Amino acid sequence: MKLAAAPLPRRQPSPLRGLPRLEEGPSTAGGSRLPKPFALARSSLFTGAQVPGRGGSPMGKASQRKRAGGTRDHTVPQMYLRHFAQHRARRQYELRVRRIDKLDRPFPAMTASIGAEVGFYWGATLDGKAHHACEELFTLLEGQAETVLKTILDDREWALTPQWPLASAQRSSLAWWMAAQVLRTTRQRKRLAHLHLPAEPDDVPEEIAHLAANNPHLRYIVGNIAAMAASFYGRPWGLGFSDMCLLTSDVPVVIWNRPDEEDQLLALAHSDVMLPLDPHRLLFLPSPRQRMRDPHKRADHLLHVSGAIGMALVDVAFDVADEFVVYHPHHDPWEHWSPSGPRQPKPWVGETHSAPEYLMEYPVFPAHLNIEHRWTKEHPPRRKAAS
Repeated sequence: MKLAAAPLPRRQPSPLRGLPRLEEGPSTAGGSRLPKPFALARSSLFTGAQVPGRGGSPMGKASQRKRAGGTRDHTVPQMYLRHFAQHRARRQYELRVRRIDKLDRPFPAMTASIGAEVGFYWGATLDGKAHHACEELFTLLEGQAETVLKTILDDREWALTPQWPLASAQRSSLAWWMAAQVLRTTRQRKRLAHLHLPAEPDDVPEEIAHLAANNPHLRYIVGNIAAMAASFYGRPWGLGFSDMCLLTSDVPVVIWNRPDEEDQLLALAHSDVMLPLDPHRLLFLPSPRQRMRDPHKRADHLLHVSGAIGMALVDVAFDVADEFVVYHPHHDPWEHWSPSGPRQPKPWVGETHSAPEYLMEYPVFPAHLNIEHRWTKEHPPRRKAAS
């Protein structure tokens, strides 16, 4: 693989000043702004107030076109999955999927058909009205994060964008989006149900009782997303290239060693965090331990993951998946890797085995070097066995 000199990155963005800022909305106590759909979701879930969206309704136009609870809500954003998919035709992106309970049976699937749950993000207000406010929030966050991901991944020359570190506004958009990916998953809902959070009142109207059952998870999302976004925003980020083909799953943002901790904010603060971005690139947020040992990791940086370390990253992403993993049809990790050892236990199905633990040490990649973009799509020729 060829390394080459690249333009030096821009200066590090300014330190965190309150919560990340997105679209203008109601002020928080600290004076920072929150996205309008966030205010809507919070009001719907915690106060029952009808905060009108577009058209005077507590739900957006897309939600209004479907009966309450009838939408196919994607628990992993399609725009994210497309980075692991082969473009077949207009709006047709094909993945390879393996379900955790049928790993030996990979199958093709379009991004629109995987990770969709009917009515998953519908809820009920305190005064008994259906709302889709969390889905509207996710739509806003995905739209802004998609632009940032294009900046990171679409440079025509370099695998590691010269536009690194990200500008403050870009960083904010991606921090909010990553927080949503931690909180919105099917694994998160099962974890919360296992903790026996307070159930909804018995006097909920029968026609929306099935929607009200989602409220504990939706409240958890709304109650934690701003603080989690601030935590992401305020720590150093590493943008990495992996020689090994990567996969992702229905738990795209991986909190190392603590994926199911009761206090997710505390777990996030003390852990390495990984987000696969496409078959060969990832974000890696080093833990306080790593930052204490290596001063170069106390600021945004680059990394090049080679050899067995790349296989370990696949292990980490695989071990935390809830129901399925996905990968690009031309970048199959199974060509060089296979699962080994126990995965992260699921207490809600009675699993009590010890959880695997991970530790990764890596050198910071020199900022004046880069990797040619073609290696995000091509693979070096296989080495011939010695005769």
